Amino acid sequence: MTKYQYQRAWYALVGVLAFVLGCSRSAEKADSDQAQLVPATLGAANRRQAANESSRFAVGNSLAGVREPHVAGNSEVTELMTHTSSAYTAGLFADDYAAYLLTDRVAFRLELEASPQQIPIENGSAAAVTRSGIVYWAKGAIWQVPSSGGEARWLATLPHQPQHFLTDGDSLAWLDMPERDHFLIQTLDRGKVRTLVDYAGRIETADMDAGHVFFVRRDSGSSWRIGSVSVGGGAPTYASPKTGPTPAKLAVAGDLFYYDVKSVQLRRLSADLSREQTLLEDLVCSPLAVGVRIYCPNMDGLFEMARHRGAKPMPLFPSRRRITSVAASSRFLVWLEDAGPERLTMKLIHLVLDDPLQPD
Repeated sequence: MTKYQYQRAWYALVGVLAFVLGCSRSAEKADSDQAQLVPATLGAANRRQAANESSRFAVGNSLAGVREPHVAGNSEVTELMTHTSSAYTAGLFADDYAAYLLTDRVAFRLELEASPQQIPIENGSAAAVTRSGIVYWAKGAIWQVPSSGGEARWLATLPHQPQHFLTDGDSLAWLDMPERDHFLIQTLDRGKVRTLVDYAGRIETADMDAGHVFFVRRDSGSSWRIGSVSVGGGAPTYASPKTGPTPAKLAVAGDLFYYDVKSVQLRRLSADLSREQTLLEDLVCSPLAVGVRIYCPNMDGLFEMARHRGAKPMPLFPSRRRITSVAASSRFLVWLEDAGPERLTMKLIHLVLDDPLQPD
């Protein structure tokens, strides 16, 4: 078996394992005092991006000659915390001000130059971080707690616990499985639950951007396709069908990005699902994160590359442990590592504004 065949087989297995664990997770027994925290001071270097320059860093501007946040050559990795949770089910989010680790009982917020905050939540592995707070399910309802902590607010009644919540920062949706091989994509409409997609089959993964939910639908046998539906309503649209293992994750930031296990390719699909191109071949990229740049962890470590075709992946550092999740903002990159049974490590590296990486 070649190196790439081994990597493809491993990540297909990891994708299945993550889905199964997400569907059958049990309540986490560990409470907040079982976490070992390292105060996160993200440094003044990341504030070189002035507020009046923020429009220059809109998602999708990853082009040669444009100054972009990226990992500097002398950047050091900071271990933020360890926790007695599975690295395969914990949620990970990042914005320009904080990183968030969501476990079943506690959300950890690690803010710039501040001590970590611990925010009580429930079923955190299915929760999501919006611009206004952390959304989670508990006691037959959807709740939202401020991301800086405080009193949880009731949003809507929802008798059945979702598989996981989706957000683009403003809009909210979720993926639900009311019964075996029956999936729903739903949203809130003025406090009422509204169904966007009702599919008598499997929806393997989903993500959200700009008021649209993007999802991978298993059709039959080895056939699958990527779909999109607006939270505002209307029928879903679909890209061309494909065969083989489904992507373990979609990353949507302007366009949609995914790693195709069958072809060992990193692909970019336009938001209207009409145009697709291969960005990179023969490099495993799973799981992946996309912001202004693309971040690819695999068995050899973590790689960074620009979003255009022909960009060269830059190795950032090797990793002795399996990277199970990664998230990026314009200021920093965070990821989770499998540190053993029911134990994870959360790490961070700074992004700086410097000379752009040039394509080949």
